[in-house]
Parts: sequence; C-alpha cells; structure tokens
Amino acid sequence: IIMYILVYIEFFFWCRLKLLAVLIWICLLAIGYVLVLLQVPFFLFIIFTVYTMLPFGMREAVIVSSVSALSHIVVLSIAVTSGDKKYQKDLVYQVLANAFIFLCGNLMGAFHKHQMQDASWDLYRYTLKCIQVQMKLKIEKRQQESLLLSILPAHISMGMKLAIIERLKESSDRKKHDNNFHSLYVKRHQNVSILYADIVGFTRLASDCSPKELVVMLNELFGKFDQIAKENECMRIKILGDCYYCVSGLPVSLPVHAKNCVKMGLDMCEAIKQVREATGVDINMRVGIHSGNVLCGVIGLRKWQYDVWSHDVSLANRMESAGVPGRVHITEATLNHLGKAYEVEDGNGHLRDPYLEAMHIKTFLVIDPRVTSNHHLPQTRVQDGLKMRASVRMSRYLESWGAARPFAHLNHRESVSSETAAPNRKRRKVMPRHCAFKNSSQKGRMEEDINDKMLSTIEGLNSYYTYSCLLGFIACSVFLRMSFEFKLLLLSGAVIGYFIVFNTNQPKLPINGTPPEPEFLMKQPTIMTNLYLALFYITLVLLSKQIDYYCRLDCLQKNKFKKENESFETMENVNRLLLENVLPAHVAAHFIGDNKLNEDWYHQSYDCVCVLFASVPDFKVFYTECDVNKEGLECLRLLNEIIADFDELLLKPKFSGVEKIKTIGSTYMAASGLCVTPGQENNLERQHAQIGIMVEFAMALMTKLDGINRHSFNNFRLRVGINHGPVIAGVIGARKPQYDIWGNTVNVASRMESTGELGKIQVK
Repeated sequence: IIMYILVYIEFFFWCRLKLLAVLIWICLLAIGYVLVLLQVPFFLFIIFTVYTMLPFGMREAVIVSSVSALSHIVVLSIAVTSGDKKYQKDLVYQVLANAFIFLCGNLMGAFHKHQMQDASWDLYRYTLKCIQVQMKLKIEKRQQESLLLSILPAHISMGMKLAIIERLKESSDRKKHDNNFHSLYVKRHQNVSILYADIVGFTRLASDCSPKELVVMLNELFGKFDQIAKENECMRIKILGDCYYCVSGLPVSLPVHAKNCVKMGLDMCEAIKQVREATGVDINMRVGIHSGNVLCGVIGLRKWQYDVWSHDVSLANRMESAGVPGRVHITEATLNHLGKAYEVEDGNGHLRDPYLEAMHIKTFLVIDPRVTSNHHLPQTRVQDGLKMRASVRMSRYLESWGAARPFAHLNHRESVSSETAAPNRKRRKVMPRHCAFKNSSQKGRMEEDINDKMLSTIEGLNSYYTYSCLLGFIACSVFLRMSFEFKLLLLSGAVIGYFIVFNTNQPKLPINGTPPEPEFLMKQPTIMTNLYLALFYITLVLLSKQIDYYCRLDCLQKNKFKKENESFETMENVNRLLLENVLPAHVAAHFIGDNKLNEDWYHQSYDCVCVLFASVPDFKVFYTECDVNKEGLECLRLLNEIIADFDELLLKPKFSGVEKIKTIGSTYMAASGLCVTPGQENNLERQHAQIGIMVEFAMALMTKLDGINRHSFNNFRLRVGINHGPVIAGVIGARKPQYDIWGNTVNVASRMESTGELGKIQVK
C-alpha cells in the first residue's frame, strides 16, 4: 500500500509539474512587484530562472519570460507618464535600456535551454543506443556460445574463443605474430572408449537419392545417433561420409566408459534394424569399439573440428572395418572394462584384418540381450511400400524420428523491438547530483571536447555597472565551455572583485530606476547590489555544475557506447568466423542474416566440382607415443604446423575459390567450384579454370611441406589425388553441424590419393 501511495504521489506531481511551475512563476512575479518594487535584476533573475530551473518547454519558456519582461516595461512606462516630469527623460532612456537587458537575458536563457535540451536529447539517444547494443550483445553472446559449443567441447572452447579475438585484434592493428609456431589446443585423456560405426549398404542407397533425400536421411540418422550418444554419455567426434565415431570418457573421465560405448553400439544397431524392417531397405550397422588413451583437440586454422588421435583410435577404426554387420565388435581391452555386464563370443577379427592379426589383437562380438527376448516377434509388413524407391521409403520413415535441424537455435533470433528503436520525442531532464570520471584520461578527453566547442564571450556595453556585471556572470556561465573547477574559480574571482568595487564606489544610478530612499532597506543600492551578486553567483555556480555534469555524462556515455559498439562488432566478427569455420561463406548466409533461409535443410547439387585429397602417409610412421614426445603430443604439434600452413594458403586471393572440407588424420580434403555465380553453372571455361586452380593448390601444398621439412629436418612427402565431377553438398548433424560433400566423385578422388605415389598428383 505504501509503495502504491508513493508511486501515485510521484505520478500526481509529475502530471502537474507545469502547473506547479506556473504557480512558482506567479509567486516570483508577485515578489518582484510587491517586495522589491520593480528592480531590474530581480526580473532578470525571474527570466533566467524560467529558462533554467522551471520545467517549461522552449516555446512556453519564451512566452512566460516575455510576459515577465513586458510586464515590467509596461508598469515602468506607466510610472514614466504619470511621474514627475523632472525624471521622465531619464526614465525613458532607462526603460529602453531595461528592455535591452531583458532581451539579452531572454537570448542567453534561450541559448542555455537550447543547449541543455540538446544535451538531454543526445544523452537520451546515446543511452537508448547503449541499451540496444547491450541487448544485441547479449543475443550475440548466446549465439556465440551456442555456435562455439556446436563446434568444440566446452573445456577448450574458451581458449579458442580468446584466440579468435586475439587474431581479430592483430588483423585490425596490422600486427604480426612474433611466435613462429601456431597455438596447439590438444590434451591427453586416459581411460576412454572409442566407437566407430559404419552404415553398411548406404553407399549404394545414396547413389539412388536426390540431394534433398540424401541430406534428410543423413540428418535423421545422425540426429538419432546424437540422441543415443547423449543418452549414453558419449561425445560425437566427427562424421566421415556415412561413418560415425564418438568417445565416452571425455572431457570428464567416466568409470563406465566401456559400458556406455557398448550400450550405444547396441542401440545404433537396433535403430538401423528398425529402419530395415520398417522400409525393407537392405542396410545394416557395423560397430567397432576399443578402450585406451587418446589425444583430443583441434588442429589447423580453418574448419575446426574436434578430433581424437592415438594408436588406440586407429585400432578402434580397424575394429569397425573388421567387424560383422549388425554386431558390436570389441577388443579384449574393452571387455576387461565391461566386467560381466554383457555376454560375448569370439569375434575372429584377426581373420578379417591383417593388422589385427599382426598385432595379436583378440576380439569379441557382444551378444545383445534384446535379441533373445525379441527374436520371436513378427516382422513389420512392408509390402505396401515396396513399390516406392528404397531411398524414398527410408526418407519418409526417418522423417518420423523428428531429428533436430542444423542451427535450429538461429531460427528464432531475438531482436530488439522496433518500438524501442523509435525514441520518444518528449524530452525530460535527468539531473543526478554528481558525476565522476573513472580516470584522468577520460577527463582530458572531455576537456578537449569542451575546448573544441568554445564560444567567444559577449561583451557587455551597458552603462549600468550592476547589470553589466550580472549579464557578464550569466554569459560566463552560459557561453564559456570549460571545466567546472576553472569556471568556479573565474566566477569566484569576478564576484570578489565586484564586491570590492561596488562597496568602495557607490553607484550613480539607482537600482530600481527611481530616486534613492535610504530609509527603505530594499531600495538601498549597495545592499541590493551585494544581494543580487550573491544570488546570481549561487544560481550560476549551480547551473555551471549542471552543465559540467551533462558534459561529463555525455562524454562518458559516448565512450561507453563506443566501447560497447566495438564489443558488439567484435562479437559479430567472432560469430561470423565461427560460423565460417563450420560452413563456407555462401552456406553460412543460408543460416544467418536478415534473409536467412534455415527453415529447411541445406542441400545443393553440383554438376562439376573438383575434389582434392592430400595425405602425408609418412606421418603414421613418424607418430609414436613415448615419454620423449609427451605420448605423441609433440608429433601432433608438427601435424598442426603442417595443416595450419596448408590453411594459410587458402587466404591467398588466387585460392579464394578453394574450400577446405575437413581433415582426416593426416589427410587434407578440399574442393573447388562450390561457390558458383548464378548462370555460370555449365560454363566449361570456368570448370576447366577451377581444375587448374586445384592443381596449382596441390603444388603449393607440396611446396609448403618442403619448407616444413627443411625446418623440422624431416622428409615428408605429399600424396595427392584429384577428381572432378558431380557432387551433393549439405549440412548434417544438429548438435554439431558439419558441412560435407558426397558422391562417386568424392570416392574416386579418395581412391586416387590412396593408390597414388608419394610426391605426385594422381588424376583420373
């Protein structure tokens, strides 16, 4: 109730503020007529008070002040015509002089009010802009965190974020890195389980799909796998074509990491089994799992993808390729972590993979507990849909899973209300009591800003010494742009000087324009001069403090807006770099901006794209895990330098059309021809040019590797495979969106690399 009463009282007085101002003006006017008997300084004080202290608008202040001045002139004119003729001539001149004084007072008051209204309006606009920038900044921060976590796990995302911001600062300052090595964001984790899963039969199915069907199928399948991974506390690492691999035990170590991976593998096989039974499509799941240690993190400068490396990761990959469709294939190391949680049978992986046989790896197949309880259930009838293509049947079934879409969190971007952007035209003064600078540099900048706006003072040529002093006081406060301390010193010096002058020399003319009557205190010139000097001194000191406050607040608000705007621009650039680190620039435009189209899956079919695979096969031999190289960490540091140098080539204008797709171990994958100008899709000259550019890029990669060899005393050689033809591009994965390309062209390019020769480029 008390709060309601207080709010109501404040609202009541605020609504009647102008009425109170009118009452105060009438009271002051009455005092001028009754008490001080038409003395000019008091009416000058009324005029200046109307402009500076009462809450009138400019038009209202001009009217009220003009009425005050005219009332004095009219009353004094009547006194001239009805008074003693001996004083009429002097009083006529005095009326004209008073009118000129009132005019000066009105002009200075109007100037002051105009300046304060502009300052208040500027302050309001900058405050509004600051609020808008703050709101946008919060939105950008949320999107940045979401984007960053969609690329990288939280435990290394902050370091990468700081690296991006540092890179932006260096590019804006045009500074170069003093360090010859690139930053490495890789850590070692022990006791984890690695799962590799491959969809058997998907390549044949994909060849029969349209671009949209392929992207929808992959998104639904991998969206389902991401959901299963979340349920089983596994972290998806990467998607390689139709291969999905994840790790349990990252970033926080889990004692049940092996059980989590086995449970996930069984759930994946069950999900694919349901698809097969519901659609009649001949696909299956092959899963391989191994437990051990990994190095995990990010390498390179572009297209960051969280990845894991170690001999144990390579072994898990071998376990998948040597596995059995529909079964979970595990090593003895994983079995030892399972205890007796699952029944197993011999896997005989050594019979299907020479590496497993050479390393004497004993393997097992996990028996799914659900098989024994569900094998008598009747199979789903699919005869009604067999007339449709397999890809259509599968797409329609997978859409019923309802997997989240990539960058779905960008669909409903919060925005600043348009109503907030339209500022209220009613200007209200806010007059806090004090304002302080945080440091001397801000004060210096403010003083420079004030000095730039200095106006020359107005010379008063009045014959009335008292009035001239008062007008000089007002002019000093209104027109001079200087710090409050210096202005206070100036006003104080002036008032002391005036006190000395007027108390040692009596004025020849009376204050009120009539003969002196010493017996009446209010009409004694010396006393009233001192009183008016003190009154105007106090008033102008307060106004100077107000002007100084607005100047300081305006300067602080501009600096705040500048800093927040810079922060917002930095945040926008970071978000752009993050998104372009996931997607090519032309694909990123599909998901961000005012004309974003991310209501649908992104997919694109190309008639001619040149695909490159470049690997460093010798790195597998070079990579060792021992105490000398910190269990392989120093080996990865060299690989990071290789990939980072390759990424730097993409910054050259010559290779602007080359897009890095991803890295797979020590293999670098890139493509050209993905960003096509409308109408140039079938331009043969353009297609031939992009193939030539890709060959030049491959040769530049070899040159870069030779330079690294000279500095690291190694003898790495590049093996390159290039092919061109039709591909399908799209964005897959909701939790960690990933841009990729598919098609026989990609498969052939990969074969060109794997069957090529060191130091040469193999083309079809």
